[in-house]
Amino acid sequence: MLKIRLQGTTKDIKWFLKILKKDNRFIANEPSDIMAIKGSKRYKRAYTELFRDLGDLRSYKSKQKKEKQPKVVMHYYGSGASYDYSSKR
Repeated sequence: MLKIRLQGTTKDIKWFLKILKKDNRFIANEPSDIMAIKGSKRYKRAYTELFRDLGDLRSYKSKQKKEKQPKVVMHYYGSGASYDYSSKR
């Protein structure tokens, strides 16, 4: 898997993402929205992941599902709250 940052004008980013979708040699997984770059009005950025084939994409997604997020436990002390990330080992 490759994680790619695309940077350029909005038109150029859309053009390249369209090329990635049409090409059969790899699979582009869920490109991000086009975001502004701080300090530039003209240039934008977007992120995407590239996989070699459908099998690589499926194994990546199955690994993501298996990883569990830590459970957040809140403890209240007076007027504030403290957050504890507990995990089972």
